[in-house]
Amino acid sequence: MELSQALYTTRAMRRVTTEPISDEIMAKLLDAAVRAPSGGNTQKWRFLILTDQAKKTALQKIYSEALTDLNATQYKPMMDLIANGDPNDPEVIQVKKTYASGRWLADNLDKVPTLLFAWGKPNGESSIFPALWSLQLAATAEGIGTSLTTLLFKKHTQQVLDLLGAPAVGEWVPMAMITLGYPTGKWGVAKRQQPHEVAFQETWGNPVSWTVDQPLWP
Repeated sequence: MELSQALYTTRAMRRVTTEPISDEIMAKLLDAAVRAPSGGNTQKWRFLILTDQAKKTALQKIYSEALTDLNATQYKPMMDLIANGDPNDPEVIQVKKTYASGRWLADNLDKVPTLLFAWGKPNGESSIFPALWSLQLAATAEGIGTSLTTLLFKKHTQQVLDLLGAPAVGEWVPMAMITLGYPTGKWGVAKRQQPHEVAFQETWGNPVSWTVDQPLWP
């Protein structure tokens, strides 16, 4: 797969089939991950691949509870927009799509074939996210959809670590979970704010001297 295609189409693909991912492919994805940049070349990362059905079922219940709590607090404005906004408003339509995608994952996490958990260094000083992004790009090249979430580690960290048989937070800090599966939807370029709308030049608040009115790929 051409690099720009992977970069532009690797968006969150939460809805996936139950088709298993082979060990051969998982080895390729992790091999790509560990080639990512690493601060001081410390390679301070660990990964846990989970396919056990009983553990996935337990995690689904925790994840669903966590999302419900998040929707009632941090995401409440989004929920209010869905409930009260104009259903024909493009912003409302997009928010509904995002909510439906997230809710599907919460309701079906146990059906996702593979969950990947990642650990890094304490205090957030970690190169784990470049590694995970490399893994997600590599997954796209294999036709596998991914989504990255930190939701399980907001309020349920120890419960999840116990379930995984992982050590308590200390030398290793759980950073994220990535879901992997063959997507039921189509690959495409995600709708985003344009780069000139989120970038400054030389000084905070000073607009850049260029604009991008539509994605530059394809």
